[in-house]
This record gives sequence, C-alpha cells and structure tokens, in this order.
Amino acid sequence: MRTLVSAALVLTIAAATAAGDREGRPPLPPARAGSEPHPGTASLPRFALFGWVSPPAEFATAERYAELAAAGLNTTVLAWEDPGLEATNRQRLAFSAAVGVKNLLLDNRLDHVHESDSGSFATLDSIVAAYRDEPAFLGYYLGDEPTEATFPRLAEWFRLLRERDPLHPGWNNLVGRIGFSTHAAFIEHLRRYASEVRPAVLSTDHYDHFVNGERGQFIENAAGTAQVAREFGLPFWGIVLVTKHGPFRAMNDGLLSWQVAQWLSYGARGIGYFTYWTPAPDPDLNWGDGMIRWGTGERSPQFERVRSLNRLVRPVGEALAGLTWLGTEHTGGEPTGGTAFAPDSLLAAVEGRATLGQFASPQGVPHLFVANRDSVFERTIVLDLVGGREAERLEESGAWSPWPSAQSAAGARVALTLPPGGFALLRLHGGCDALVSGQCRASLLVAPEPATGSVRFTAQRVSGGASLTIVDANGRRVWQRPVAGEAPALVWDGRAESGERVRPGIYWARLEDARGAVVRRLTWLGHR
Repeated sequence: MRTLVSAALVLTIAAATAAGDREGRPPLPPARAGSEPHPGTASLPRFALFGWVSPPAEFATAERYAELAAAGLNTTVLAWEDPGLEATNRQRLAFSAAVGVKNLLLDNRLDHVHESDSGSFATLDSIVAAYRDEPAFLGYYLGDEPTEATFPRLAEWFRLLRERDPLHPGWNNLVGRIGFSTHAAFIEHLRRYASEVRPAVLSTDHYDHFVNGERGQFIENAAGTAQVAREFGLPFWGIVLVTKHGPFRAMNDGLLSWQVAQWLSYGARGIGYFTYWTPAPDPDLNWGDGMIRWGTGERSPQFERVRSLNRLVRPVGEALAGLTWLGTEHTGGEPTGGTAFAPDSLLAAVEGRATLGQFASPQGVPHLFVANRDSVFERTIVLDLVGGREAERLEESGAWSPWPSAQSAAGARVALTLPPGGFALLRLHGGCDALVSGQCRASLLVAPEPATGSVRFTAQRVSGGASLTIVDANGRRVWQRPVAGEAPALVWDGRAESGERVRPGIYWARLEDARGAVVRRLTWLGHR
C-alpha cells in the first residue's frame, strides 16, 4: 500500500495525458445495478467537508484539531508523508473526537495482509480492533489515484475489511478527467473501479486552472463522476484545489467558490480541499500556501478563505444531501460535458450565466441550486418561475426565508445577485411532477399514478442510447432498462434489480437519451 500512497496526491501531467484510450483490454465488468452498495455508506457524514492534507504527526494536538474544526471541516485525510502508525492514529482519534471530526486513516500494516495468507489475518484483526470502536474513526485510507493494475489488490482489502468491519469503509480518491485523453476512457476507469472494488463513495479530483489558462474539463469531470456514482448507487465527493503548485495557479475567492458550486450542482455529498496543511517544500512543485503553512504551523490567508466559504457550503450541502438530484443545466453557453438549459415545468427563462441544479424533496417539493458561472465578477441571475410559484432561500443559519419576487409573463420573477462563483439554494412552492433537461424531445407516460402492483412506462420520440432509470427519494438507483426507439412499454413490478421489493413512497423515473432527459415523479403504494 505504501506505493499507492507515495504515488498519491501529486498529479504528473505527462503521465496523466498519456493515459488515454486503451486497446486490447478485457471488457468492462457489468455494472452492479441495483445491488447493495458497500455497507459503509451508512456511516459516512451527511455531508463531508475535509481537509487534505491533515496536520503532521508532530502537530497532532487537541488545539490543532479544534482549529481544523473551526475551519468548518468535519473530516480529515492523512498527513503528508504519513507514518501510517497505530500510535499516531490513536492520538489523532483522541484529539479529533472532542471536536466532532472524523478520520480516514492509513495503517501500513495492511501491506502485509493477503487473502491467500490466512496467517496474516491476525494482523488484520489487530488493525480493525485498533480503530473500529473509536467514535472519530471514519474509514481506512487505501491510497490515492490508484491505477487499474491495483484494483484487484484494492478489492481484496475492501473485502477483508468489510467482513470484519462493515460500518467503516475503505476509501480511495481517483484521478479525474485530466488523466485521460478521452471522456470514454475516464468513464470506463470509474466504472471499472466501482464494479471491481465496490467502494462506499466515489471520489475524484480534477484541477482545471493553470497559471496560463484553463483545461475546460471541470464540468465534464463533475458530471462524469456523478453519472457513474448514480449508476452504482453511491454518493460522491469532489476534491477542489486550494494550493498553488506545479502548473496550477493559486485560488482566489471566486475560483474556489466556483469549483465548489459546480460539484454541489450535481449533488456531491462531500467537498475536499487540497491542501489543508501545506506539503513539505519541493523545488519541482514549488508549493504555495495551503490553509496552514508548512514548518511554522501559521494560518495563511487560505484558512479564512475556506472557513468563510464553508459557512455557506455546509448548510447547502446538508440540505442537498436530503434531496434527489433531477438534473443540472447551464445557461450562457454549454460547457464541455454539461447540458444547456431548456424551459421546463419550473423555469420558463433564465437571464445571466448560471449553473442550475434541479432537486426535489422526498415529498416532491422542487428545489433549485443556482450558481454564478462567472468566477471574476458579481452577476445577477434572473429566474422566470412557471405558474406563479413563490420561492424561499436557504440562509447561512440553515433557516428558509421568503425571497422577494416580481410578476412576469410566465409567473413570478426572482433575481439573485451572486458574488464571483457564488451560489444559492431556493425552495419553490408547489409540487414537481415532471421536468425536462436539455434538448430532450422524448415523452414519458407513467400509469397508473399512484400505482400498486406494477407501473407501466411508455416512452416516445427517444433518440439513440436511451435508458429508463428509477431512483428512490434519496437518489439511489433502484432499477434500469434500455429503451429502444420503437420499444413496447416497460413494466416495473416494484422490485429492485436485486429482486427485493422496494418500500412504498415517492420515486423518480428518468428517461435519458442523447439529447437530454425527462424526469417524472411516481408514487409507489406497494403490493396489495
């Protein structure tokens, strides 16, 4: 495992761009649609905010973990050049428990554990016993940006740990879109990891902003990570850049907020900041300041930048964690990997460059996440709501407050003035039975509604590569089938892919094709 860690954290551009397409490889394993996700999913924070890299061993004190929590963080990922020792890890757990911070920990003894060697299981049992009952323990750190050659070994560790400690997951972060020459290769990599390793959460990093320009793939990375996570019924986390290094520029307020906002718009359940503690000096990477400076332990201006942002991120992230993602669209130009805005049952029109995340509560109450796509200037985004809906805005306190609106031809008009890269979450009055995303021309009929016994779906005017997916009120994938252009109606009998009957409640049917998606709400009353 040490090789996985030492290769971690620093993305080598030459290696990344060389990854590309891979010919002559074995076929991708089938997606585990509808199968039970890793049991450790239940132990994850409702919304994770983590600092990577955490304080070095010599700075592991109660005061330092209180400082980390004061920055709005509730999770940590190991230190730079972490020793991976039980004694150091137990120190961290003791100090962080008092401030409600959870730890993803590296224990190098796992290197000596092998499924083929039953004699090594005593070591594994000792590792699990050391952490399993600690309240500040979140899971087992198993390496950063693993190559596909390591997936079988990772899967072995995941299986062995899961058998002994089903509540605490193993965790890896994966290289993002920047590491692949094509979008297809990136998606295949994520699917292969999810299928072979069976993680509890899917996490990627992608740093898009260079000293001299941008790569233009940030949205593609977030959307692709979200896509694969939902295929496998997993939450997902996004890691954003804080610290200047190598070819990457320093982040200002607007760019930092912009990165976070794009991840939130797709329903991320966690945000990681790279880095919390500045890594050791390196003449090749020339590290700028993380949130805490190397050597002195002083706070840099990045500390207050992240702390101020987290005051906004946490209430929004925790609210979104209780909602079902329905779609994400962009106005003012379609970014690579994104979907252009089209009028739907919630919005008749949008003025300004915005990212729009569409969500719904388990009761079907629609929510709109609105972000300023401009990371340099403050902008006013104007939304024309359909049907005279009223809006409430989520405040920093976590309370909902009425948001003023004016009348327009379509109904109510709401204006949001947002700082560079800024964002807001709105809750709209009235239900949400159907939404259209992008340029989708397909229609989806659901009958009966509400339903008992079975539900019949009739899809019309679909383009190539269409699929029908049912997700539950928590956004977990329940059932999926391909849809051909002239296919007969599909019937769902209220069972997950695993064959188990699902609970009565609100579900969402998403018909997606090459042009976009249409989403319809359905009420499942169960079998009678």
